[in-house]
Amino acid sequence: MKKPYNFIKTALLLGLAAWTMTSCQDWLTLYPTSQIVEENFWEDKNDLEGVRYSVYQQMRHNLDKLVLWGDLRSDTYDLFPQDQTKKSDGPTFWQDLKEARLERDSTNTYFQWQGFYTAINYCNKILYHGPSILERDKQFTTSEWLQMKAEVTALRALNYFYLIRAFKDVPYTTKVINKSGDVELFGVTNQLDILDSLIVDVESNCLTGKQGTALARNRFGKMADTKGIFTNPAIYALLSDMYLWRASLHQGRWDDINKERTFTITNVPAKYGTTETTSPTEDYRACIAYGKLALAALKEQNENGNISSGGSFSSTLASTVNYGLGDDCNMYANDFSNFKGGSTPSLDAYTQIFMQQNSQESIFELQFSESDKFKNEVVTGFYGYGEKVHLIISDKTMAALYEDDNERARDSRSWFSAWDKQIDVSNVDYKYCFKWCSILTFSNNTSDNTNHECSKLKILNEGASAYNNWIIYRMTDVMLQIAEAHAILGEKTEALKYVNAIHRRWYCNDQGQEQPSATNTTLGCAPWRTGDAEAAVLKERQMEFIGEGKRWFDLVRYAERHAGGLDETGTNNPDPREWTEETPFSNGKAGVEKMIENYLSKANPSFENPLKSRIQNRYGLYNLIYYMEIKASKGNLQQNPVWNKTQYEL
Repeated sequence: MKKPYNFIKTALLLGLAAWTMTSCQDWLTLYPTSQIVEENFWEDKNDLEGVRYSVYQQMRHNLDKLVLWGDLRSDTYDLFPQDQTKKSDGPTFWQDLKEARLERDSTNTYFQWQGFYTAINYCNKILYHGPSILERDKQFTTSEWLQMKAEVTALRALNYFYLIRAFKDVPYTTKVINKSGDVELFGVTNQLDILDSLIVDVESNCLTGKQGTALARNRFGKMADTKGIFTNPAIYALLSDMYLWRASLHQGRWDDINKERTFTITNVPAKYGTTETTSPTEDYRACIAYGKLALAALKEQNENGNISSGGSFSSTLASTVNYGLGDDCNMYANDFSNFKGGSTPSLDAYTQIFMQQNSQESIFELQFSESDKFKNEVVTGFYGYGEKVHLIISDKTMAALYEDDNERARDSRSWFSAWDKQIDVSNVDYKYCFKWCSILTFSNNTSDNTNHECSKLKILNEGASAYNNWIIYRMTDVMLQIAEAHAILGEKTEALKYVNAIHRRWYCNDQGQEQPSATNTTLGCAPWRTGDAEAAVLKERQMEFIGEGKRWFDLVRYAERHAGGLDETGTNNPDPREWTEETPFSNGKAGVEKMIENYLSKANPSFENPLKSRIQNRYGLYNLIYYMEIKASKGNLQQNPVWNKTQYEL
């Protein structure tokens, strides 16, 4: 995804931005650049494209935060034993984080958000300077600008969306920061208010109208660009995701799925009016609608990619199955035929999605390549590939996902997402996520036909690539967003259709039943997920996205949705920051306790009471604010109230 632009000018601009990043005194860490350079920089389309590329580059720099904020505190992982060793001065940072003892670690760079605001400021600059460049550069067309505007608006929303999921209330601005005098002392904006603004911003600048045609590019000449640039399928997927979150936040605050809420609209075209009214039910419906638009746009993208010169997929010949969901949900099929008797399976889905990368199921991936010399250090540093590994997969969590060990052994995702492996000198096997291996082959190490063979596979080869792409959105993520919305709306059959299609795709049948195929869409090959639909969706999401930075966010959304209203006993106390007579919100304690009881405590039963004591209410679901941000704000930023136990020298 490398577009031609004036490297000298861009190097000066971004180099000065990097130079100013050495100072942490600038509020918001939206670091200013030289005004002289700014005045001479914005001349033509190439300058816009250069800064646009820098947004993606900055997001690659932010990858460790995407993973840590979205996954580390979840029930999926245990700490590697060396990280559980007590230091002389107390527990390690990783142990504190897992056990929700955060009050003394706000100095840890884990809580820095500067990289996200840098990406946001680049987006703000493009959106500010674009109209004047459109007038100045006669080679730059209105169509090209509208496509770039839609892409960059959505990228800005994506970065803010990560921030509000990780920190709840954060500073929000669409203003360009060029020099120190431009930096205002912002306080934080409420999470729900920001989400309202993001949704309206994306709908008004990226679509022809609500649920209308997306205005960005749908594909490019190279697959690395088609999957590495924020295209129309990604815009729809983001909107589906944001609507799912807003519905959950809204529902939990009023404890009413049909409660209407009116909010003010600013800085959007007049056709949107000045206010908008919504309800959780409407937002869940919007999530479903946008999810289906994302899948349809992805299908169109893939079909065009397969027939265009220079833009074809390496995986064009891989067979697909939709399990009765329709052609918009064509997923790669795995081949488990003739598995008994020593043969090995062909996991086309794993190979195409994670090894080949930029697959037909991919919607948006951060691109890493050796030619860039830009390494993806996250996969080698966290998931079992080297000495820096921090995370192992929880045995208790894996057991809770299935009826029994046989069922777990037949879910082929467990072969690469939670594989038993000895990687240290302790002679102990732990489960590691090998999803991001560059080479992964299996061997069926027995010819015993009396028992099922799935659990008798062994990994022959594995090798972590330092240049793996990182997937932000892919097809099954959107499918399960749709399923979750259906589940909350009480539409169990629709929800489980998506859940079971995904589950079946990975299910290894070695007991003689017909294997899944395009014509065989019956349910005989895999156990049908039944029971509570919401729980089924969360189970499937956990197994599907191990090692992809999503599980903690899923649990936060679950806790917020079940926050509950105020009650007479005082069990669900008023929110310390959001409560007013007009909006008497609870503090979310009920949802937090339900999430701990149903999920976090399953992985670590002894943690249940300590976690309830430490997390306390919804604010405990979110991160501390980094101490230098508190200091630089001169009192305008207040620390997250659950973790506000450290005094700062302001």
